[in-house]
Amino acid sequence: MDFQLNRDQLDLQNRAEAVGASFRGEAREWDESDNAPYNDIFERIRAADLLGIAMPTEYGGQGGGAIEYLVVVEALFRNAQSWLPSEPVFCTSGPGPSMLLLGDAAVKEKYLHDIVAGRRACNIALTEPDAGSALTHLTTTAVRDGHYFVLNGTKSYVTGSNVNDLNATFVRFDDIPGAKGIGAVVVDTAMDGVTVQRGPTFIGDRGIAHGNLILEDVRVPAENLIVGPGQFARLMTAFNLERLHNCGFWLGFSQAAYDEASTYVQQREAFGRPVVEFQAVYHTLADMWVQIEALRLLAYRAAADATDGRFPRLAEVTQAKLFGATIGPQISLKALELHGGYGVTTDFPIQRIHRDCVTNVVAGGAPAVMRNGVAAGLFPHRKFPQT
Repeated sequence: MDFQLNRDQLDLQNRAEAVGASFRGEAREWDESDNAPYNDIFERIRAADLLGIAMPTEYGGQGGGAIEYLVVVEALFRNAQSWLPSEPVFCTSGPGPSMLLLGDAAVKEKYLHDIVAGRRACNIALTEPDAGSALTHLTTTAVRDGHYFVLNGTKSYVTGSNVNDLNATFVRFDDIPGAKGIGAVVVDTAMDGVTVQRGPTFIGDRGIAHGNLILEDVRVPAENLIVGPGQFARLMTAFNLERLHNCGFWLGFSQAAYDEASTYVQQREAFGRPVVEFQAVYHTLADMWVQIEALRLLAYRAAADATDGRFPRLAEVTQAKLFGATIGPQISLKALELHGGYGVTTDFPIQRIHRDCVTNVVAGGAPAVMRNGVAAGLFPHRKFPQT
């Protein structure tokens, strides 16, 4: 098994590292104000040629796959020490656009060229006020009416709702119960009946909204159908790229936390010697790095084993995402502790890094749900009902 990146992948990594580092000095301001210049961020990522990484060339993409996607977002997260520079990659090449690849020619031709080129950007509208982990219990409805679907319901935590105009929206078709009734359509925020609310204030992942999408008798053209009822498992293959994105977050932010701690303890002195020379400190750093490397192996295995090189498989990406969400906040907390009292001041970035880690624990699926998935794979002959 070859663990080395090829020349093209190294080029992507180098470009992502360089543009990521260029944002680092701005991350504190975006966090404190909870307001980021998203258009400027988007254009700088475009200038680095990092849009459409994992999209087919026929739609203007770069023809890469899950590995290339992971390489780019990991490098952006680590070097920017912010979640925001990866968002243009997510919205032009991530799970939303990847879901459209599952649709018919009509929806792909209508939207993918503009999405991949960065002229438009696609969110995921999945969570609801009463349906987070209980995805199969969502209540947003889509009822066929001639050449349209009429949508009613509310979506919550739609990241980028105030800056992106398209939404790959999970709906329940014709009141069909359970997973069998769930599919997805593209909703344009300019459609009549769509209201966008900024949503709650987060303690981390600040700068753009994680808002609410309220749908009241929204008439969506039938050609906007991505996946209809009865294809839930197929739809979720594209959502697995969301979980790989989460893996990229945990890799990048765990390394960012390690970087900050490693730098600090080599500069700080106590009892007449650098703090890094105390065994408790360098053992902590060693443990942090081993955990990061273990996560790297899990995450890159999930990317390398992706179906068609593009859609991560459920078992591998679930294991990687669960491990990242388990060890990531532990690593950032240890890094904060190694800063002593300075770690909980706003003078040092580690407190922001830790808040972003805490915020992301449930993104893409809560750890308990991930454990359910892992257990189901270990014991396929048994049933583990969510209830």
